[in-house]
Amino acid sequence: MKILMMVVLGLVAMAAALPADIINYELDNQEHEQEGVAGTAVEGEYSWVAPDGNEYKVKYIADRFGYRVIEDNVVPRTRSLDITDASEEE
Repeated sequence: MKILMMVVLGLVAMAAALPADIINYELDNQEHEQEGVAGTAVEGEYSWVAPDGNEYKVKYIADRFGYRVIEDNVVPRTRSLDITDASEEE
């Protein structure tokens, strides 16, 4: 009986430690999904459709190191300036 109780408690502890959906909703023009352990570490993504019809998406991680965007199409990317490019233009 003691062994059975220890096995059951072990399974409950493992289930509690697994990442779980924290946020999961979808509306007409936006959605947000987040998994992880609330207050410890989560990862997720959200998206929305702007009034101009463009869809924007953001994937992120939030943990002990803070909130970090992993991938997005919200902020336009620019070409990095290479030193050799600048010297050739002169």
